Amino acid sequence: MTITLFSWGYWGWGSATEQLVEAFDKAEKSREFRPPLFVDPRLRRQGRAKGFVGNAFRDLVGPGRYRWMQDLGNLAIATGRGGVQIKNPASVADLLDLAVRAADERRRVIFYCACEFPSFDGALACHHHTIADLLLAHAETIGRSISVVEWPADAPTETRISVDKKMFSAIMRGRMSVPFANDRLPTFAALPWASMLTVECDDDGRTGTVAVGPARFAASKSGAGYWYLPVIERTQPDATGKSLLERAARWRKTHGLDERKSR
Repeated sequence: MTITLFSWGYWGWGSATEQLVEAFDKAEKSREFRPPLFVDPRLRRQGRAKGFVGNAFRDLVGPGRYRWMQDLGNLAIATGRGGVQIKNPASVADLLDLAVRAADERRRVIFYCACEFPSFDGALACHHHTIADLLLAHAETIGRSISVVEWPADAPTETRISVDKKMFSAIMRGRMSVPFANDRLPTFAALPWASMLTVECDDDGRTGTVAVGPARFAASKSGAGYWYLPVIERTQPDATGKSLLERAARWRKTHGLDERKSR
């Protein structure tokens, strides 16, 4: 059996961790898994994302669903040097053991850092991408079949949404988010990056297509907020379905989102 582990970056979620956990749990339930376990491999649990400072995230999900693996932290954070230097690379064995035990409970493991994506403009520079490299190497050494992929995994897909005339016009003019109703969260929380969303105007039937990522939550100081899909790219009027899928594949590769497996 192949064990799947998810890497992930919490950029943009610091003020909406309750909604984040809701999205993860509903996404995994829709794929017939129990709520996931979270592994925090940071050397220091600091920063501006208040929901991930100190024990804040552990207290939210409960100690049974959270592990702080400081030995997988990046020593470059302490020294101020560039690059990634894992404190104790051998500790990936503990991470893999946790994933194997979680699989027996029909759960999966998500390990994270602050980076939104594993790579930027094709240059790999992320802490959790380095951990994935070590995991895959360790799995090959011990003969374990694993898969490591950026959350929420899977290949880009196609879906639709209907919006009113005002929202349709805003999206077609450049709005970078597509709001959606809460009842679509289980599906949209697990929507693969670079999926194609057909936006239909419910007033006159016009349509347009945008490439989107999985659900995010826009929080506000008042406590209100809304769910939305982030727009990553717009299609051109003469674009074909094949060209859209090719662009989606390039975007995913550039950002380091594709699945990797142990040999």
